[in-house]
Amino acid sequence: MNAPQGNLPFLRLGSAGKEFFFQIVLTIGLFLSISFVPLAGFFSGLFTPAPTALAVIRWGFPAAWYVPGFAGVLGSLILYLLDSSHGIPYLLALIGMGAIIGHGSRSQWSTEKTIGVSSLLVIGMAGLFSILAFSETNGELVRQIEQDLRGAISATLKQFGNSSFETQELEQNLLDTVPLMVRIIPGVFISCTLGIAWLNLLISRRFCRAAAIESCASEKLTLWKTPEFIVWFVIAGGLMVLLPVGDLKLLGFNLLIVIGTIYFFQGLAIVSFYFEKWKMPFFVKGFVYAVLFLQQFALMATAVLGLFDVWFDFRKLVKKPA
Repeated sequence: MNAPQGNLPFLRLGSAGKEFFFQIVLTIGLFLSISFVPLAGFFSGLFTPAPTALAVIRWGFPAAWYVPGFAGVLGSLILYLLDSSHGIPYLLALIGMGAIIGHGSRSQWSTEKTIGVSSLLVIGMAGLFSILAFSETNGELVRQIEQDLRGAISATLKQFGNSSFETQELEQNLLDTVPLMVRIIPGVFISCTLGIAWLNLLISRRFCRAAAIESCASEKLTLWKTPEFIVWFVIAGGLMVLLPVGDLKLLGFNLLIVIGTIYFFQGLAIVSFYFEKWKMPFFVKGFVYAVLFLQQFALMATAVLGLFDVWFDFRKLVKKPA
C-alpha cells in the first residue's frame, strides 16, 4: 500500500509525531557527531540526509516538511549557540540532499538522476561559498589552504615525538605533495559527495522494499550500470594527465578521481550482485565491504572491475540476440 498522506497529528504527538520528533533529533545528532565524536562521528555524519529521505518516502510532501524544516531551524540554532555557525550551510545542504533523495525515490527517478541532482545541490552550495571565500581573501584562498595543511602535517608528526631522519624525510615528502593535494580537493570533494548520496540512496531503497511502498523506485542498486558514454571521460582524463600542461594535468586528475568513484559504485554493485546470488552470510559481506572501502588497492581494483564491466558485462544484464 502507498504511504499515508494528508495532515498528520504532529502537535498531538501521535505515532507520526513521535516518528517526526525522532527523525529531527536523529538528523541533528548525526551532523553534530562529526565535530564532537572523534573518528566514529565522521562515519555516522555521512548518514545525516537519511532521516529526511525516509520521512519524505514514508509521508510525502507537504507533510514530510516537518522533518527537514524543524531539523534545519533547530540545528542551525544549536550550531549558532555552539559558535559553529560555519557548519550551518553544510547542515542545510545535507538536509536538502536527503529531501531530494526521498523525493527521487518516491517519484521513481533513475539512480543517476537521484544521485546527480542531490549531489549537485551540495556541490553548488560548496562552490558558491568557495567563490565567496576566494573573493574575501583576494585570491589567496589556495595559499591559505596550503599553509594550513602544512601546519596540520607538521603538528601531526610532532605528536609522535620522534625527530629521527626517517620522520624528517617523511615530513618533507608530505610537504612537497601539499600543492597537488590542495589542487585535487575539488575532485575529492565531488567524489565524497557522490559517495554520501549513494549510501543514503542505498538506505532509502532498502526502506522502500521493507515498507512495501508501491510508489518507490523499484530499480535495485545491484543491477545498476553506469551509462556507457561515461567511459569517454576516462579516456579524456587519461589524455589530460599525459599532456605536458600543468592545468590540464590537474583537471585530468580531478576528472579521473570523480569518474573512478562512479565506476567504484558499479564495481560495488557487481560484488553485491554476486553476494546475493551466492547467498553469502552477513559477516562475510561485512568483512569484504570493509576491505573494499578501507584498503586502497581493493578500492582501486573495484573501480577497475566496474570499468571493465562496460565491455565484459559480468552480471550478464544485456541479453544477447538468439
